[in-house]
Formats: sequence, C-alpha cells, structure tokens
Amino acid sequence: MTEIKFAQLTDHFYWLAPGPPDRPTLGAVVGERATLLLDAGASTAHARLFLDQLKSANVPLPQYVALTHWHWDHVFGAEALGVPLIAHALTAKQLALLATYKWDDAALDARVASGAESSFSAENIKLELPAPRSVRIVPPTFTFTDRLTLDLGGVTCTLQHVGGEHAADSVVAYIEPDRVLFLGDCLYPLIYGVPTWQYTRSSVLPLLDKVSAFGAQHYLEGHGAGLVSPAEFTRLMGQMRLVADLVAVHGADEAAILAAADRAGQPRDEDLLDFVHAFIAGFSK
Repeated sequence: MTEIKFAQLTDHFYWLAPGPPDRPTLGAVVGERATLLLDAGASTAHARLFLDQLKSANVPLPQYVALTHWHWDHVFGAEALGVPLIAHALTAKQLALLATYKWDDAALDARVASGAESSFSAENIKLELPAPRSVRIVPPTFTFTDRLTLDLGGVTCTLQHVGGEHAADSVVAYIEPDRVLFLGDCLYPLIYGVPTWQYTRSSVLPLLDKVSAFGAQHYLEGHGAGLVSPAEFTRLMGQMRLVADLVAVHGADEAAILAAADRAGQPRDEDLLDFVHAFIAGFSK
C-alpha cells in the first residue's frame, strides 16, 4: 500500500516516513535498556511494517509505545504492538470515547454528517481499512499530564504536552543527546468540527514558542515529507508567526494580508497561502 522509506537518522533514532493513504511518521528511540516507539500507526498492517523494518535492521523490538495524540492514524496500530502504551491524560479520555464508536461505513458517514468525524479522516480510514473492518482501541497503560522523561539507557526521551490547534492533547517527543524533536501533528490546523481547516492566533503562537524552545537539530512532522531541516523549520515558523500577526491587523481581508506579506519579502508559496486561508478561517469563525 505504501512506499517503504525506513532509515536510521541518528545514533539512537530510526524512523518510517509517512505515506498513503494517510499513514503518519513513526519513530523508534533505541537505548541500551529499552526501545520506545513513537506513535502506533494507522493500522495493524502499518505497525507491523515498522516492526519488520526494525527487525531487519537488528533493532531490539519495543518495550513501550508513546502516543503524540488521539487521532485514528496514530493509534489504530497499537493492537499489533502488544506493549504498554504511554499517553497524555487527555489522550486517554479521547481513546475511551473512540472505544465506544462503531467503525463500519454507515457509522463513519453518520459521524461525518454530525461533525464528529472529518470527511478527510473517514475517507482515509476506508482506504487504510477496507470494509468490513475491525478496530480495537487499546487503552493507555500509563498516563501523564505535563512532562515525562524516559531514560532508555544512554538516551532519554522527554514527552512534553504542547497542545495546539490540531489536537488539545498533542505531545512532542525530544530525544537527547540526538537533538531530535518528534512533532506528531501538533503544528497542523484544526480539522474536526469545522468546515474549513483553521488556525487561531491565541492557540498557535504559544505552541510555536514551546516547540522552538527545544533547539533541535532534526524535526519530524507527522505527514508531508516527515523530516524537516532546522532551516526549513525556522522558515515555516516565521511564516506562521507573520501570517498570524497580519490577520490580527487585517482580519479576513486576504488581499491586504498578501500585499503585506509581499512587502515583508515573503514569497506566495503554497505554505504561505495555506497559512493565510487557515488563519482567516480561524479569525472568521
């Protein structure tokens, strides 16, 4: 189903790149005492693909998996892993809710109609797990509320709650001494319960401060290209901050926002336009 792009990024970190239909980046932090997976994957097939790649690279199989947030593509694969699950307390509450859902096509379509599920997610669930599908939501074994640091032997992984627009429970994972920041989907816009994906300035700016404070050398997003260089990360953060400020001044006037961005020397690339549309949607709600 997906092109395999598996690699060792640093001494202690391996990753599987995102791929279709909506499979996110998966990570593995490998210490002398334990291996920790970051996110469980979009399905048991996705999770097993990562396990197979780790085994082929002679990486010790995981003892734990930590979740970045509750969305289906990051949690459905937990059933295949068979190891303790670590999650934020808010993630645990959302998983308990997901466990009450039915996942057949009719149930998915009904939730889309009610706004409880995004059409984007429903379409990709149907692609990842063709009907008839079986989904078992695995509850967390351990939860935390702010920050949790795991010493895996020669490497630590700090799980930090950062919140944000995409999901209130979003957590990032910072790996030291490798200086890898596993972002999950925390930088993405809100997609549930709204007709158009959106950002709000009050939510995004504190998030940018939190993730920038780590000073990482390697950044991994949940989707897109997955791996982001420090220069590209800085560029994207600058664009988001600029657009947030311009929308605060010009409101929903897209022409005025783009003209101001032009004066600031920002090219009208796809990222800028996406940020403008999402912040306008958040401003206009």
